[in-house]
Parts: sequence; structure tokens; C-alpha cells
Amino acid sequence: MKIFCDFFKNIVTKTAILRLNSCMTENDDIIYIRRTLAGDTDAFSVLVERYQSPVFSVVARMVRQRQDAEDVVQDVFLKVYSSLADFRGEARFSTWICRIAYTTAVSHIRRHRPDRAGIEIQNDHDTCTTDDENNLHDERLQQLQRLLAQLPPEDAVLLTLYYQHDKTMDEIASISGLSVSNVKVRLHRIRKRLYEEMKL
Repeated sequence: MKIFCDFFKNIVTKTAILRLNSCMTENDDIIYIRRTLAGDTDAFSVLVERYQSPVFSVVARMVRQRQDAEDVVQDVFLKVYSSLADFRGEARFSTWICRIAYTTAVSHIRRHRPDRAGIEIQNDHDTCTTDDENNLHDERLQQLQRLLAQLPPEDAVLLTLYYQHDKTMDEIASISGLSVSNVKVRLHRIRKRLYEEMKL
């Protein structure tokens, strides 16, 4: 359980820093959206740079082949650019763009075989005090990575949105098209299943 908690604690720490910048980012996003709509393509490149990593992580959790994920990410940004005028600001721009990433990845999966090998999960973890503890920690972390890679893409992306991108239940529901209660139940079941597998 400690490895499981440490793994997600590291993700939560990173997202806490992102949350502090969230208000400024959202205001900046509106400025860059307006500039893009006015014809400034350089402004759109700022949005691409800002959201390239989160979009890739959402897509990669679902598509799982790096080259395919990169192609899907390009499709996502083409869709974002072509439908930018449709963004009404009812949700945060990051939620809107993640929704496009999610639906584009789902479409890709439906067109292609979903049983391809997974990509590795990047992580940072604290070093343990002894070699034995470090080896055990590394083994458990590798086990967790294998278990996460074996999750269905829909489950893996829910964990990614919640823990890595600090999305609220409402935002995840908006992105995935699930109800808020369904998101809560699925996250609970996924965490419980991972915890049970880690105990074996």
C-alpha cells in the first residue's frame, strides 16, 4: 500500500503546483484564443506548447502505442484549431481540450486494434534509505506500472485525469461523457482493484 500511496503522492504534489498557476493559465488561454481567432497563428502555437504534454498523456493512456499516440495528438490539435471558435468558455479550456483528446482517442481505438502493447508510465519517486528497501520499492513500482498498463484504456485515462492532471470529478465526467457518480464509482473500483493486485 505504501508504494501505491507514494506513487500517487508524487503525482498529487506535481499537480498542486499546477493548480497554483491555473487561474493565470486560464486567463492567458482566453487571450491566446482570441488572438488565434483574430488570425495570429503564433498565439495558437503557445496553446499547443502549453497543452501538448497533458493531451499526450491522455491519448497515450488510451492508444498506448507511442507513434499512434503522437498521430492522434496531431489530430487533436487540428480539431482544436478548426473548432476554436466553438469554445464558449462554459468549462475550462483545459477540460475542453481534454474532451477533444478523449473523443479523438476513442475514435482511433474504434478504428484500430485495441490489444496493442502499452507504453511505459513515467514517474518520479523518492529514494529509500537502504538498498533492500530501494529494491523492494523499485519492484513494487514496476508491478504497479505493469498493472496500470494492463488496465482498459478507459480506466487508465480516468486515473491519469484525476491524479496526473488534477481534474475534478465534474471535469472528468465532462471529458469522458460519464456521469459524476459513475466516475466516482469507477475510480473507486480501479483503485481497489490495483490495491488488491499489489497485495498479491
